[in-house]
Amino acid sequence: MADFIYVHIDNVSNAVLTQGFSIADFHQAIIHRPKNLLLLDPSNELGEYEAHTAMKTIRGSDAVDHYFQTASKKRITETNKWIDFTDIMMLKELTPTEISELLYFGHMKTHLHSPFFYKLQNNFAYFDLQDGLARVYYRYLDEFYRVLAQKITHLVTTILNTRRSLFQKNKPVDPLPLNIVKKLSDFMKEGLVFSFKQTEFQNKKYKIPLFLVEDTHIRMGNPTFKDDALIGYLTYYSSKKTWDLDVNKKNLDFWTWSNIPLS
Repeated sequence: MADFIYVHIDNVSNAVLTQGFSIADFHQAIIHRPKNLLLLDPSNELGEYEAHTAMKTIRGSDAVDHYFQTASKKRITETNKWIDFTDIMMLKELTPTEISELLYFGHMKTHLHSPFFYKLQNNFAYFDLQDGLARVYYRYLDEFYRVLAQKITHLVTTILNTRRSLFQKNKPVDPLPLNIVKKLSDFMKEGLVFSFKQTEFQNKKYKIPLFLVEDTHIRMGNPTFKDDALIGYLTYYSSKKTWDLDVNKKNLDFWTWSNIPLS
């Protein structure tokens, strides 16, 4: 299990940079499931060749589900990059300029203009990067908040049940509410770490430290998170089966907390 998960949101493009998430985490939590995928890696062995774009496609919900299962098992990195689309006929209407923009998108793993194409009607663009990082564009950021809430709930469930004795039954953890996740959205624009290595568990309270961290620090590998970057705790009360968020203004510099609503 990862020592931490990291989130950085670009609210201009709705790009979310993460570490500690898998494609299975994404696929299991989203609501607007892709109907078709356009694979942005020309060397990908999966999919069917589409002549108009000279790219590979995965067509149909069943085939898309199988692709995600395959990607999860093989732990594909860097080559797992795709954009979803609604209608194959509209895909064939792409202009040479639009196709070249998609090629740039796939090669550079960042958008040239908008990451959401009118003819594709895509809800996502997904890129696995190096060192366990991923960049995913979400048309609706609520989709990501669901991914994050489900991931944290799963991790806390695993950790708390690991602590139980052999003869005790596993207990479910109540899902982390989306309204609590959304309260952290402005911190995610700065770069937010949920540190599971530095958690505290006492009196049936499980406290997850929260740190403001720039993505350059994450890319260095094996980062450490210091107290001066600590902004508060996300807490699960196992006896009451409730979640709480405690952000300490004293741990934020003036510019940060004066520009981030805490309620």
